[in-house]
Amino acid sequence: PAAASSPRKDKSNDNDLLLQSIKQFVSVANVGLASFEEASHETSSTFVSRLTGIARQARFYGARAMATYEHRGQYGPQIVAGSAVVVGGAFALRRGKFPGALGAGVAGAAAYGNIYGFEDYSTAPSWRNGLPSSPKRD
Repeated sequence: PAAASSPRKDKSNDNDLLLQSIKQFVSVANVGLASFEEASHETSSTFVSRLTGIARQARFYGARAMATYEHRGQYGPQIVAGSAVVVGGAFALRRGKFPGALGAGVAGAAAYGNIYGFEDYSTAPSWRNGLPSSPKRD
């Protein structure tokens, strides 16, 4: 009987040792995770505070850009001419005089259309309606 109780005590000692090891591992893991969470929280809060300032400035400049865009009609000729000069000049430097002139014309027309809009001629009557009809041949 004494020999039978001895292995049971060894098993309970093994279980106690296993439980102590698990508790110690959990404690070490919790400490490690807590320090990682604290470090990541400090980093993210610094990043978020920096990002908040940048977002505030972006909203301010975005609002100014939209206000300027809404008043683009007041500066129409300058915008059209500036677009034509910049695009035409870049094309002329890279490709030559004729492509530069063509690029300037296209850029000026695009800027004009963006500022003043294009007329919708698709609803206009055809010029052929004003021509006399040709006699039918038999």
